[in-house]
Amino acid sequence: MKSRSLSLAILCLFVLVGRAAAEPGAAFLEARGGALIPVGDFSHEQNPGGAYSIAAGYEFLPFLDGIVEFTHAFNDNDGDAERYRQGAFEFKTDEVHQNFIVALGPRINFLPSSYPVRPYATVKGGWYHFANFNSAEVNGVGVFTDEDEDAAGIEAGLGLTGTIFTLYERENDEVPLLEITLGLHGSYHHAFLNNRSDRQFVTTMGSLGFRF
Repeated sequence: MKSRSLSLAILCLFVLVGRAAAEPGAAFLEARGGALIPVGDFSHEQNPGGAYSIAAGYEFLPFLDGIVEFTHAFNDNDGDAERYRQGAFEFKTDEVHQNFIVALGPRINFLPSSYPVRPYATVKGGWYHFANFNSAEVNGVGVFTDEDEDAAGIEAGLGLTGTIFTLYERENDEVPLLEITLGLHGSYHHAFLNNRSDRQFVTTMGSLGFRF
C-alpha cells in the first residue's frame, strides 16, 4: 500500500512536468517539512509527529493551479516503549504509526505568479492510509502485528510563498527560466472511516519550491 501511494505521486509528477515543457514558468515542485498534529478523537490515538511532503503543480490560469501532493508522517502514542514485570515474566510493548496521504486538487492564488509574494488557498480530495505497527515481547520473545486502514478524505489549507531567486534565459524575458521560492503552508484534514470515528488532523510545514 505504501509503495502504491508513492508510485501514484511520482506518476502524477511526471505528467505535470511533461505538460509544462511547452510553457516555461507554468510548472512547479515543492518539498515540504513540518509536523502532523492530530485533533479531536484522533488526538487520543496518536501524538504529534514529524511529516514531509512532495508536491507538484501546473499553472492553468494566473490565479488557478492544479496540484498533487504525497505526504508521509511518523506519529506514536507516548514516544517510548512500555516495560513491566509480573512474576517471572517481563513484558515490553511498543506501537508506531505512519500516515500516508495522496491528494489532488486546485490551488487558488490570490495574486498571480508574477508577484514576489503570493498567498493562496488549497482544496484537495485524497486517499489516506493509516499504518499501525505493534510489537510485544515476553522474556525477549517477540510478537508483531500490522493494522492498516484506508479512507477517503478532504483537505483545506492556506499558504504563502515568496520568491528568493529568479534566473532568466535572456535579459528582457518576462517569464523566468527558473524561480526558487520559500513558503509556509497549513492544512486541515478530515478522513472518513467506515465503522469508526473519522480522523481529523492538521499539517503545518515550511516549503522550498522550484518553478520552471
